Amino acid sequence: MLREELYAALCEVPAIDVHSHIHRDRPAAEAPEEILLYHMLTYLLNSAGDPLAGAAGAGRALTCEDFADRWPMIRHTGAGWMLETILADLYDWREAISRKTLPALRERLSDGAKRPDFAAEIFRKGRIERILSSQTKLTPLAEGQTDYGIRRTVERTPGGGTVEFHGWAGRLRHWADRHFDRPVQTVDDLREISVRFYDSVDWPNRRALVAWVTSEMDFTPVSDAEVNELLRRESAGESTGLAGRRILEAANLRAICAAIRGRAKVFQFCYGTQYLTPGDGQGGMRAHPVQKAAPQFAQTFAHLLAEFPDIHFNLLNGFENDEPIWASLTQGYPNLSLAGFWWQCVFPVGMHNAWARRLDMVPLNRLMGFFSDGRSADYVYGRLAMSRRVLANVLAERIERGFLRRDDVPAIARELFFETPRKVFLPDETF
Repeated sequence: MLREELYAALCEVPAIDVHSHIHRDRPAAEAPEEILLYHMLTYLLNSAGDPLAGAAGAGRALTCEDFADRWPMIRHTGAGWMLETILADLYDWREAISRKTLPALRERLSDGAKRPDFAAEIFRKGRIERILSSQTKLTPLAEGQTDYGIRRTVERTPGGGTVEFHGWAGRLRHWADRHFDRPVQTVDDLREISVRFYDSVDWPNRRALVAWVTSEMDFTPVSDAEVNELLRRESAGESTGLAGRRILEAANLRAICAAIRGRAKVFQFCYGTQYLTPGDGQGGMRAHPVQKAAPQFAQTFAHLLAEFPDIHFNLLNGFENDEPIWASLTQGYPNLSLAGFWWQCVFPVGMHNAWARRLDMVPLNRLMGFFSDGRSADYVYGRLAMSRRVLANVLAERIERGFLRRDDVPAIARELFFETPRKVFLPDETF
């Protein structure tokens, strides 16, 4: 079957993981819970609880027993497929999962974690050549110890964008107290804060600045005087409205870009996912991220690309609706590339649809086939298997519909998974 043939071929192509959280000193999962209760699964496992229980058990932490009970309800999902692939390929586990088989499964997973060379085996099996990671607090490498091909990025921003609109007034007070020696009143102050912040970063051998940015930005150019007035109003406790906050968020990101010039050649950013309720939720309910973004974000991003031609912007997209815009922007701006699909877009249906469009519209040297967002080697492998499977299905469709020759697949796959990431992030490395 063509799809299986292509999947097998893609598994032979070397890969670079362009975004992860793998810790070099602890690269493999150290306990069964890290695999069975991985965060991509916990959202589904929480949802698979008793639909009539309401908030009664919403605050309780999940256990492996919960996983075994709820597994039949999520096995059919993309994350379920990924877990079964990890268990089969890395742990030779192909039995049904239930409370009865759970002790044996946990023992199998624990045995893998005890093997000092297990992570290296996983990376060899997946043909994973390099991994970009935001890991910190590393111990010096001991004699003979491997770095597993892990390369470091910087994932820090001053007053970053992971919290949606908890108040600019509070942010300004935080900056004044922690990063500045006077009240923050002007756009020049914003720029100076970012410069001071990134002066403190250890930049040598860091391959990119990585940031999760708020999806509420409008990059339409405005005068410094307009930004200064918005800052004055926020400092005084006056509302600037949604439109004003979008301008302020864009001004802050511009300040960050100006500060990293000459330090980082690549700015890898994630956007498109927002929490709509506070962390504790209401009535014991959990907060949950959804796909959400201001239409101005992608529609006006060209301004940022034009203002900072010396920075390469690498996108991890979390908002499917903007895919046509991003594909179009790659045709007009040489400093934009599209990596994988983030958070609520990481499931096979979203990845499939986006790849079908990207392969229609975008040159290969602007596309990257894989990032894991993983915290263990197991899920780097699992996410790579999913990425290869989805891409094999998309390529098979194009071949069957007459838009692609079978002989072109090896070169396409190598560009997506290896060559383009290497050229953008690791141009000085030899393989």
